[in-house]
Amino acid sequence: MNPHSLGQAARYADLLRATEALRNWQAVGVLIATALGAGLLLFLGTMLAARLDTLLLSGLAGFLALLFFPVGLSAAGLLLMDQARGLPARSLRAALLGGGPAALRILAVALAGLALVLLFYVLMALVLFLCKLPFLGPLLYGLSLPLLVLMAGMLFFSLYVALSMAGPAVWSGAGIRGAVAMLWQIATQRLVELLISMLLLSLLLALVGGVLGSILGVGYSFVLGMSVPILGNQVASAFGGMWGMGMPGAGLGGGMAYMMAAGFGSLVIFALVGGALLAMAVMGLNLIYLRVAADLDPGAADQLIGGSLAALGRKAQELQEAARRRAGAGSAPATAEAAPGVAPEATPEVGPAAVTPAVAESASPLLPAADAASGPLPCPRCQAPVGRDDRYCGECGHKLGED
Repeated sequence: MNPHSLGQAARYADLLRATEALRNWQAVGVLIATALGAGLLLFLGTMLAARLDTLLLSGLAGFLALLFFPVGLSAAGLLLMDQARGLPARSLRAALLGGGPAALRILAVALAGLALVLLFYVLMALVLFLCKLPFLGPLLYGLSLPLLVLMAGMLFFSLYVALSMAGPAVWSGAGIRGAVAMLWQIATQRLVELLISMLLLSLLLALVGGVLGSILGVGYSFVLGMSVPILGNQVASAFGGMWGMGMPGAGLGGGMAYMMAAGFGSLVIFALVGGALLAMAVMGLNLIYLRVAADLDPGAADQLIGGSLAALGRKAQELQEAARRRAGAGSAPATAEAAPGVAPEATPEVGPAAVTPAVAESASPLLPAADAASGPLPCPRCQAPVGRDDRYCGECGHKLGED
């Protein structure tokens, strides 16, 4: 076999390490507790909403579960990232304290992806409005339809695949800007490899989940087969009401109590199985991220966003400077005008008597003949009369033209 093919197969074979997550009892315990807590919130909210005939409690329980689940998932992700990188495991307390900030950073990255989707919707709406033009509208729609379909498909597909790496990027220590830049590099340079890895991980999880589901199915059939003859039809009615089968007697009398008991017991079972599968999924995503981001430069990824922000900042400063210059140019002519109601300052009259001999000497050819033939000028030092052609003052000896 080609050695290159063997190398590629070995690269994807590391996904089998996802099963090692089951040995990390701290991470698995956190995920089981998280799934159980979120499930209990939803279960109690649904039961109380049905009992009190109000949807407010159900919505509140769903909101609390939505806040509770990402924190526990991030705490387990930090523990499993340490295991994937071969680092000493951090303490459970440190993981739980870091789960909240990590969940907020992941939410910020997801909001950045949502902003990109909204921008695409705005651009698509503009194109579709242009398609309403008479005569040219149908032609433009026929040309833009395949382009919009391909762009929408690629955008949502790339966001789905890239955002699956948002958690591992944050759990590996990246900030919001660094995580966004790294996801951009992965989506533009490692999309095919990431897609193949995600498909292989999905197949592994489906295989393990199918085995566990078969075990649970066999166990449920045996337990229910013994429960109905001993406890009566209330148990069957309870499971029918819980699973929406519409069996008679569900939710009436003792059936409600058995339905709550069956729901709680099933919640515990699914939390155990779901926590194990979720640990494998998180471990697999961490391994995929470490492989696809191994030869990418985090500094360059961070500069990708930083450079764009800096360019936007410089552009904004240039626009502000241009606006200030325009404002200054518009106000300059107004300074020459006197304010209303204020008498203008007296300006000295410029005439032949106020011109120095040097200036008068250079300006005399430009003056009218009458002005050039007028009387003598005063000396700048002693104010004695001097002629226009004199070089020195006859009284003080001052050299004319120095002032």
